[in-house]
Amino acid sequence: MRDMELPLIVGIDGSDSSLVAVDWAVDEAARHGLPLRLVYASLWERYEGVAPSGSVERPSEQVLADDIVGSAAERARRRNPEVKVSTEVVPEEAASALLREGHNASALVTGSRGRGELTGLLLGSVSLAVASRAHCPVIVVRGDKAGLAGTHERI
Repeated sequence: MRDMELPLIVGIDGSDSSLVAVDWAVDEAARHGLPLRLVYASLWERYEGVAPSGSVERPSEQVLADDIVGSAAERARRRNPEVKVSTEVVPEEAASALLREGHNASALVTGSRGRGELTGLLLGSVSLAVASRAHCPVIVVRGDKAGLAGTHERI
């Protein structure tokens, strides 16, 4: 696969920050003709376990993950129906999952902060880990007007 065909990968967690990252990534994917892949990673299976095979009931964290991914995908499609969007829910720690995904990505996109308790930090722990260790470009979307408009003069 050529680099230009590799998707933009967006780490999502349902936070406002990750939804701003989805919006930015949709616009960027449209500009460059790239597919968009939304990834939600959580270790919920480790703590809740997988539902017994005969059970029709899904664990509550799986329902939450599916809702987060479905809502983000719908948001992306409404923003630009021309962008090809795929999704995945992975039972893995978020930073590790995104770093692995980065091996087959044109870039990784995250919000600046997640759903954790330390929302006042400049950068969330996942975005910091990904930005410092990824093997592809990483964009941490902060949501400021200049950043969203692409008018920052320097990075």
